[in-house]
Amino acid sequence: MDIEYYKQITTSRGLLYSYYRRAPSDPPLPTLLFLHGFPTSSRLWRHQVQYFNKRGFSICALDLPGFGQTSKPLETEAYRASLICKDILEILDKESVDKVIVIGHDLGSKIASRLANFYPERFTAYAFLAVPYSAPRPMSNINHTLRATKKMCGYELCGHIDFYAEEDASIIIASHPESFFSAMFPTDPKIWVTQVAPIGALRSWLERDVRTEIPAYVVSEDLREWRDILSQDVALPALYWYEALVSGLNVDDDKVIPREKYPVNQPVFFAAAMHDYISLGILSIATTKYHCKKATIREFHDGHWLMMSSPAEVNAALFSWIMDQIC
Repeated sequence: MDIEYYKQITTSRGLLYSYYRRAPSDPPLPTLLFLHGFPTSSRLWRHQVQYFNKRGFSICALDLPGFGQTSKPLETEAYRASLICKDILEILDKESVDKVIVIGHDLGSKIASRLANFYPERFTAYAFLAVPYSAPRPMSNINHTLRATKKMCGYELCGHIDFYAEEDASIIIASHPESFFSAMFPTDPKIWVTQVAPIGALRSWLERDVRTEIPAYVVSEDLREWRDILSQDVALPALYWYEALVSGLNVDDDKVIPREKYPVNQPVFFAAAMHDYISLGILSIATTKYHCKKATIREFHDGHWLMMSSPAEVNAALFSWIMDQIC
């Protein structure tokens, strides 16, 4: 992604955001707002940005707090979802855009979900890749989720989240970056069933410094950037996202959302990654159908990183949905 199209803004709460911004001189098409997850940055969307730029779309792809060139505060409160949503609205206001389609992945799907709850009037539609729309969960508890998913699936789906929130997680990850990349971007995504998702599995993998082949869709520039994200001297700021999840900060947010705001009434696109063994495709599809009445669901035989592993197919499906449902 061309560095010349990156801009910066300091929001009212003092965070510096870096974001890719490119708009045609006479934009007839919606603005696409791309929200990445962990442990990536706006660069995650490079294939989508290139594709939709060529087709005349206005693009805004953020580096979220803790990632890329955006501020990396060392306090959990800074990663509260409602505050990040307000930051995003300030950016959109600065750019004077009001016809916006949000496209989220991983943690970005969580933020896209809360934008749908807090500010539905500001957005035309929503797309979720691999990780679906997440309705508010005012009674959510990580321990309950771990027990429930193990009972349902035979293994905990979010033991890695529990690890990320532990005090020494940043040191362990920063000490074993190549092992961490091997776990996050495996050639065989099914290793997540035994080596990432269960309680204690990712910690064990890293402490043993296990390394495997990384797929070809991950290029050297990706690895350089991710090493920068993982090499913080004091802490790994991006992990504060998970501390916010586990500590209950976002549960407090969810408690103030009226129940009538839980369903998404605008068009929704969900790209189900059927080889994602944490955000399970079959469960994610059911969740999407329940909460999103105008849902378009497409199944991809890919793992978690489908926008990188199958960009042509993902881009074509997104484009078709946008032109059929929104434009």
